[in-house]
Amino acid sequence: MATGTERTKALTPPITVKEWGEVDGSPRYDLVDGRLREKPPVAYWHEILLVSLSSFVLTYVKARGLGHVVISNAKLKISETGGREPDLFFVPIDQYHLVGKNLFKGVPPLVAEVLSPSKEREDRVTKFREYALLGIGEYWIIDFANRRIEIYRLQPQPDGSNGYALAEAVEGETAIFRPSFFPGLEIPLAEVWPTEFEHRTDD
Repeated sequence: MATGTERTKALTPPITVKEWGEVDGSPRYDLVDGRLREKPPVAYWHEILLVSLSSFVLTYVKARGLGHVVISNAKLKISETGGREPDLFFVPIDQYHLVGKNLFKGVPPLVAEVLSPSKEREDRVTKFREYALLGIGEYWIIDFANRRIEIYRLQPQPDGSNGYALAEAVEGETAIFRPSFFPGLEIPLAEVWPTEFEHRTDD
């Protein structure tokens, strides 16, 4: 049986989003313009933050029967030759039929990315543009280093395209994040920021 790496090497660009969806194992890849782009590893604090944040959102969503929250390695179709694995995205019930075996082919109303030094430009520029063009209504950028969450909302641009505008920013060690996307949800950021793990090394 071919390994994930062997199957990846056998793919010839332009790679389709369906082919990318079948790539599994390690390393992990995004699909950009028909080519696989290896995703850089992330620190432990990144994963701890992501699980902590998603636990608040998932509890809210499931209690109200709104849908599901997907994190980390779930594949989102951007185009026929493009795909991403957002850190977090929301799949509402009315889009469940667009969840496939390996791909989500809908347009999630919300995505979030946790910034890391190795991928900050991609999250702030490339994905920023891709998510807006796809039509994702709200984009959260979680900037742990600066203890800040930025909430961007989709707005029509003068040229007729869609783009994001900063709607709100929540800052501080002990701030309460009250996302208007989820009315009534309160997230104490002191319970989300993984400060204990921020400066760990492997020395």
